[in-house]
Amino acid sequence: MSTLRTNALEGMDAKNSITIVAGAGNITTTNVQEGLAKCFAKWASNSSHAIADSFNTASMTDPGTGVGNANFTNNMSNANFSISATTESMNEAVNFANVSTSAVSVSTYNSSHSATDNAHTTATVHGDLA
Repeated sequence: MSTLRTNALEGMDAKNSITIVAGAGNITTTNVQEGLAKCFAKWASNSSHAIADSFNTASMTDPGTGVGNANFTNNMSNANFSISATTESMNEAVNFANVSTSAVSVSTYNSSHSATDNAHTTATVHGDLA
């Protein structure tokens, strides 16, 4: 087995994508550019909206109880990206609103369908950067 070590790879197509073949001669490929998360954040959706960890998240703002606006550092190319989110409790629900190329609003609700703040909320965004 060979090992390739480099600090930079550059794609040759218009999107600068790099495709990796999954096995010798296997036709299954993975597009690295489109397969990576473009943004993630873990934050406390209480009054502080303190970010515990993040990538491509410039800031979190608090427009109301149980709501956190994740503002992207680098914009998405359009607002048709995929969002996944969780909260600390399995009895709670998550909703998305105000989706734009520069931010997304994540709302959390308790089992009674009332907006609620959480100590731990996470969200991940997949899509194309601008």
